Amino acid sequence: MSKIKGILVSACMLLSTLMHAQSIDEGIKMYNYERYQSAKQILSSLAATSSQANYYLGLCEIGLENNAAAKAIFQKFPDDAANIAGVARVMLIEKQNAEAMSMLTRVASKAKKKDWLPLKYAADAITYTEGGDPNVAVDWYKKALEVEKNGNTYLAMGDAYRKMQGGGGNAMSSYEMADEIPTSKSVANYKMGNLWYAAKNYDSALVKYNRASELDDSNPLPYKALADAYYKVNKYKISKEKIEKYIERSDKTITDQIEYANTLFLAQDYPNAITKINELIAKGEAEKRPYMYRVLGYSLYETSDCANAKINMDKFFAKMDVKKVIPSDHIYYGNILLCDSLTVSQADAAFQKGIALDTAKDKSPLYKQIAEKFNKKSDYGTAALYYQKVLESNTTNITAIDYWWTGAMYYYNKNYPAADSIYGIMTTKYPNEPSGFYMRGNVAFSGKDKESTNGAAVESYTKWLTLIKTDDPEKKKNLIKVYTYLATVSYNMGKKEDSRMYCGKLQILDPNDENAKNILKALDTK
Repeated sequence: MSKIKGILVSACMLLSTLMHAQSIDEGIKMYNYERYQSAKQILSSLAATSSQANYYLGLCEIGLENNAAAKAIFQKFPDDAANIAGVARVMLIEKQNAEAMSMLTRVASKAKKKDWLPLKYAADAITYTEGGDPNVAVDWYKKALEVEKNGNTYLAMGDAYRKMQGGGGNAMSSYEMADEIPTSKSVANYKMGNLWYAAKNYDSALVKYNRASELDDSNPLPYKALADAYYKVNKYKISKEKIEKYIERSDKTITDQIEYANTLFLAQDYPNAITKINELIAKGEAEKRPYMYRVLGYSLYETSDCANAKINMDKFFAKMDVKKVIPSDHIYYGNILLCDSLTVSQADAAFQKGIALDTAKDKSPLYKQIAEKFNKKSDYGTAALYYQKVLESNTTNITAIDYWWTGAMYYYNKNYPAADSIYGIMTTKYPNEPSGFYMRGNVAFSGKDKESTNGAAVESYTKWLTLIKTDDPEKKKNLIKVYTYLATVSYNMGKKEDSRMYCGKLQILDPNDENAKNILKALDTK
């Protein structure tokens, strides 16, 4: 009987051990899926007796940006390699780089012939913080992989390669190796998707993200990534569907909900983005996360509520660390200022701040965006200056239409010399583009020959006529304008036959054209 009792006790102990191990594995899985709150709930009750559970509990606190709490947790196992590496992570975060690297070197040296984990713990501290050398981390990962081909190690090595300039190819190879190991397939495909996404190959990214979600539907990470990728290919409805799946599978932390609101904004669901952010602000979260005012201000602007957009952007600028302000913050603020006639004069200064922060080599798309805003406000002078910046950006993307718009803004602002100069360049660079000659004729007419007496617009208008199809119905309005000018200026300069010819062309377009009737009547009475 005692023998049976002993067997039962042993079985219960074995079962307890297995359940304990499974619980830690589930906690680690939640950590890898960035579900830090769920991981904490699982690991908290295990950390007192398990150095591994304690280590991942500390990592969860780092993930939640509770660095002091993480350090205290790691110090509960002062002789354990993993937890020593955890302390070093915090030290790297605190910019104590030399001390941290010395500590990690000692951790790595604890690795024995079959015990490869200290190498991974030390390498992970470098890979997932700043201040260490990723080349050292890769060397340690390679040594660990010589002992055991582990999926998580391949994933981490891929992440280390991504921190190196030109390391994308090696990162992809590492993720592909991880994809061959069943327990790491979902995360491996997610990370491969991230590489394609960073390369702006969104179609390939979508394939990998979808594969990641198929391999483990409980993994929230690919759904967030899918939302971003579908946004990039302008599939906003699907983007919104994916972010909703992400939020269902996440811990629904404040950060998760902010991500949700951000994606609602990107998916152009502005009313729901506003509702969600206002819910979070009402809970007092904006005091700790002032960037929430950003998405609220942006969304309010997109719903044409410029007054409240300005109020929230003013709060954003007042509370946000100036080092974390991005170019689009100033650009949106400039757009908001353009809404109100009382603040239009301040908009250009906001745009200039955004331009100054923008690190793009080619700023011409931004210049065009700003120019279009001033054009819509009929501030043609300022619009012209921004279109001029496009022409001066010396990029290979400048086209005839860029010259056309620059000249048009000068023309509408009645700066005829500047407009003529731009269209002169345009007609030289693009001699087969009719619109440049037409607009140059308009400039000459408005600036030099409003009375149609000296023929300043004749050369440009007649050249335009040779480049178009005069039977094109879409050109009728412009043709009437040009023929009227040519008939009038010919009459005033004594060129009767030319004047009669152009009047005939006018009457073909409109038999009842009053200008043609009046000029022909005048010609017949001479």
